[in-house]
Amino acid sequence: MTLFSDTISLDGPLKPREKMGVTFIGPDFFAVEENGELSSHIGSVFPAHRAIVTVRGIHACHVSIMSEFLKATTPKEALPEPCELEYQLCMDAVALLFRGDLIIVRSDPSAMENVFAADRMLQAFFPKERIQFTGLHIPEIRMLLRRRGECWRMSPTPRSGEEIRRYVRASKVQVSTGLSVYYNQPTGGRFLTCDEFMRIRPLIEHDRPEALARLKEILKLSRCTNRSGSRELSLLLPDGKQVEFTELEKAVSLLESLPGSKSTESVLRAFDRFSSLFAAAAGPELSHDDYHDPVWRRTMFCRLLDINEGEMEELALKLSPEFHLNVKWLPGASVEGDELRFDSSAHPRIHGLISHFWEHSGGLLSINIGQIQESLSSRDISGEEREVYLVSVTNREGKDSISLLRLMKWDVIHRIKMGIPLEQAIEETFKYRDYIFDRLHAAAKLGFPILTYREIQLEQKVPGLGPVPSFFFERPYVTGVVSDKIPLSCYKNPAFIEKLSGLLGLAAAFTLVLGRVSFRTGKVYFDDGDELIQFDLNSIPARLVIIETTGSFTDWTTPIADLLPQCLDRFALQLEKAVSSGVRPHAIKRSVSLFADALCNKLHETRQAVLSPSSDLRSLFDDRPTGQGGIRDRWESILQRLEAVDIDAVRKKIKELG
Repeated sequence: MTLFSDTISLDGPLKPREKMGVTFIGPDFFAVEENGELSSHIGSVFPAHRAIVTVRGIHACHVSIMSEFLKATTPKEALPEPCELEYQLCMDAVALLFRGDLIIVRSDPSAMENVFAADRMLQAFFPKERIQFTGLHIPEIRMLLRRRGECWRMSPTPRSGEEIRRYVRASKVQVSTGLSVYYNQPTGGRFLTCDEFMRIRPLIEHDRPEALARLKEILKLSRCTNRSGSRELSLLLPDGKQVEFTELEKAVSLLESLPGSKSTESVLRAFDRFSSLFAAAAGPELSHDDYHDPVWRRTMFCRLLDINEGEMEELALKLSPEFHLNVKWLPGASVEGDELRFDSSAHPRIHGLISHFWEHSGGLLSINIGQIQESLSSRDISGEEREVYLVSVTNREGKDSISLLRLMKWDVIHRIKMGIPLEQAIEETFKYRDYIFDRLHAAAKLGFPILTYREIQLEQKVPGLGPVPSFFFERPYVTGVVSDKIPLSCYKNPAFIEKLSGLLGLAAAFTLVLGRVSFRTGKVYFDDGDELIQFDLNSIPARLVIIETTGSFTDWTTPIADLLPQCLDRFALQLEKAVSSGVRPHAIKRSVSLFADALCNKLHETRQAVLSPSSDLRSLFDDRPTGQGGIRDRWESILQRLEAVDIDAVRKKIKELG
């Protein structure tokens, strides 16, 4: 059967068969042709009739097939009028897409009970892990799955350039001819590229029937809309661009009406006129298919997931851009009354984390855990245990909250891998945990805007070792953008760089006072992923939040003046962004002054707090051992360094940037 068949015969490959109480029409799930390609990339479930159609074509064909099946198997008096029957079947149909070894169920926010009914039918043949839902771009769908504890079953968006390439490649399908198009999971629409269209040109001379079939298919699909109101076929173009199909219609008309010897040249002229319009509208970045070109790849990816490129950071839980396409939701548990029902495939670590939140929550409606796939910073993290999880919780009052969990980077397992005996590894890990919380306590006492961290301790069963403690640091997720990932477009406003400079001055003071450097390289940590900027209603920087204290207390001896140049190098890069955006020199000079004021004022304020007779800062770690390099020794050296800094010299050094 093809898209353009006028009759449907329920025989041969369309002969109905029954499996486990479900009627199947079409090839088996994931059946392949001799060339290794899937016999069909799509299917439709009809829950009301416990039937599944898997015939190649478009989903509208499946409604017609189902209609013919019911007419052939149901007494005429038991059926509604033909038009009403078609309508009922359209409302009942749940669209499927077969991708790799997964079945993707197209979600419908107006009929999710029907979608979930189709899901239950499919689970008779496949485990949950192989059945996923579209709808990541639809808030109602995300909420429904979140409340079921099944964020992990949303058809996952890729989280790296390579995964995006694979996703786009896997979206390339055919309908009824040899024409290749890219299939949009959420809406069922398809996209034709300029490059793929140009592949038809040689066929006009060497395979006229196939050329005609492909061109007719383009015209027919471009005029059709599916149940969700999406066009069956669109051209891959930038937002707002359109192309008239008049010249393409002329080419088809000429191919149909004139003998080959007379029409080839005129057909090619009409074809070339349309392809020129197509290429001009697509522009140089979309005219040539290139999976490695970031613009083409990103644009195609957005079309395939129905994403507005200007709102990509609004996906999922509306996380800030560095989390975009970077969260993989994991099998976990659903909440049923006062009980947790864990998925059979939930990892023991996720099982433990969910149990922790459940025990300390006082009651939940849902909990979902996702793993951050790629590091949020560009730092070298080799040799560290750096698992990071995002936890989304809804309490019984319906209030949502998000936390970030970070596995201790040098935990017991890490130390065992280094050859340290178990008991020693555990002892050292507990000491390191105390050291982390001591640093956080010191930073808070000095008045820096850091977050509150809590410890989560789990037991991990290790073969041959038994239960081993593992530690996570939990902090609340806060909205904003880390300073090194602020979009360039923000810098056009002089007020933006001026306000940002003051906040970065405060952040630089934090780095300099606490000696935040890499233990590997001695490189200063500043403006590289730990400084989160929150904005006011006018999108101007308003607040600084230090979301990580990485590297603090690592350098407790180098004078502040000697650490300063690295901070100034990073700040200079921020100024360059403003300059390249057209900000005038006087605004840049003012920004330098604001940076200097914020940094020097914080140094002065902190030093005064240390020197105050009523301050308890000096005795903060008096109960700790006095050994060299311990927390007490480092703290005393940090305070001495702060007392010794020449703030006027620091200010002068900064002003040289202006």
